[in-house]
Amino acid sequence: MKTTLTTLAGLFSALLFLGCGAEKKMEPVPVGEMETYKDPAVGFQIQHPKGWIVNAQVGRAAFYNATDVDKKFLDPLGVGAIGVEIAITVTKTPDPVGMVTKFREDRTAEGFVLHPNQTMTVAGKPATKMGYSAAYDKKTVINGHHVFIPGDSVLYDMSFAGFKDYYNAYTAVFEASLNSFQMPKPVEKGRDETLPSETFGDRDAKMFTFQYPENFNFTDPPKGKDEIVVGLRGVRLDCNILFNVFGAQGLTLEKVVDQNKGRYKGATAGKLTVGGQPAITLTMSASKDVDRRVYFTVKNDKVVRITMDWYKPQRAEYLAAYDKVIGSIKFK
Repeated sequence: MKTTLTTLAGLFSALLFLGCGAEKKMEPVPVGEMETYKDPAVGFQIQHPKGWIVNAQVGRAAFYNATDVDKKFLDPLGVGAIGVEIAITVTKTPDPVGMVTKFREDRTAEGFVLHPNQTMTVAGKPATKMGYSAAYDKKTVINGHHVFIPGDSVLYDMSFAGFKDYYNAYTAVFEASLNSFQMPKPVEKGRDETLPSETFGDRDAKMFTFQYPENFNFTDPPKGKDEIVVGLRGVRLDCNILFNVFGAQGLTLEKVVDQNKGRYKGATAGKLTVGGQPAITLTMSASKDVDRRVYFTVKNDKVVRITMDWYKPQRAEYLAAYDKVIGSIKFK
């Protein structure tokens, strides 16, 4: 069959159109590695993709896929980068169900296009999904949905949103984050709330992974010349866990401890294993009310030093939790 001039002209026109401004549809974004955020006071947990920008305060946390995306969501017609947002806000209210109804009325008045509410279950609780689209001008459109979980005098509002095609491209990421959400765990009656939690979270520290009591919060200790530094602090501010990783420079475990033991006067030495590696411990008094144990092990010419402090009158409870931390360590 001969190709006609009309057919060629049609093909040329199509190619010209594609090369002159037609927007390429975004490919779906895979979930990838996630990390957990835990609210330090309310106690809820939710996962977001590793490496995302985190803006958080007590009762509210927001996560963005790139720098300056938060500025764009704050002012859609202003400066900033387009992208996606995952956010959760916890609001105390005597009428959480009524607050959801009011939210819908307010967004409608603002010109949002709202989809019909959908009922669902999140973390074992009844929830309401409310989809929407908000056009600020012809080129600036935010698509998204809220998931509301009414609680006892409190409302959890989880928001998943993206500019234009970003919203659909991140569908799988939004779903994974929503499925990871955990409500705050009730406090065991009669138990000292300052003690390490009996529920543990997971942490990836690059060279190794470990578990930690969920009521210990991560700190930001100075890194100095160390390659890896990870700090955690308990409810009691004098109860801490600190990981330091630095070069062994060809020294054996025994030589490493010999070079460092001068810093721990009066310490009692012990032996055990950490992550399957031989380890040496030094246990001593850190202050009047606090004891300290320091663990040393060497892996791939790297020294891993773990320092743990606990409140002396509650030695048994803290050491039980700390032993779980040490037992959970796995080297990569």
